[in-house]
Amino acid sequence: MAAALMLRENDRFFRRERVFLDRSNPLDRPDDFLLRAYRFPRHKIIELCNELRPDLEKATLRSHSIPVELQVLSALRFYASGSFQNVIGDVFGLSQPSISRCISDVTDALVRRINQYIKFPDEAERRTNKSDFYKIAHFPNVVGVIDGTHIPIKAPNDNEYQYVNRKNFHSINVQCICDANFKIINAVFRWPGSTHDSYIWNNSQICRQFEEGDIANGWLLGKSILY
Repeated sequence: MAAALMLRENDRFFRRERVFLDRSNPLDRPDDFLLRAYRFPRHKIIELCNELRPDLEKATLRSHSIPVELQVLSALRFYASGSFQNVIGDVFGLSQPSISRCISDVTDALVRRINQYIKFPDEAERRTNKSDFYKIAHFPNVVGVIDGTHIPIKAPNDNEYQYVNRKNFHSINVQCICDANFKIINAVFRWPGSTHDSYIWNNSQICRQFEEGDIANGWLLGKSILY
């Protein structure tokens, strides 16, 4: 018994403390690296960390919780690269399950704020949009530009065939509208990849707002259609 207790105490003494090295914090890297790796400049990453901090800071009985900065950077790296989680974990000195939790927690925190940041402009803001678009190409009354994009996903178990798009991979077909400053002001992301762009538009709330005159005297520009 005494030998067992000594071994336990020795194990506690020699056990390495979980340390987050400076090299694991890419905010110490040059700005051009941050843009390539995370698609955000330093000041925007810091703003995002501060915005999500109330959701990501956790009370813990462990010696260290994962810092908010590492949680956000881990998720941003995954969004930007699509790398395997264990590869991202090697960069940050975290296990794959920890990276998975970071991605899930950061994603949930962002989704909770979606209506705060993605919203179609009111009448006064639309006048500003029209002015900004006119400065670009002297095209009058443009309130936004619209297009679709396919977000690749793993093959789902249910109705798998509906998610195979025309390029023969599984996806969600996302409709986005942006203003003249590349800010997303409307998004529809609930349709499987096989859904045609026109169907998504015709069944969207923003389409009904245009048809019913709630949004008047303005154009949405697309690749081949004016709305």
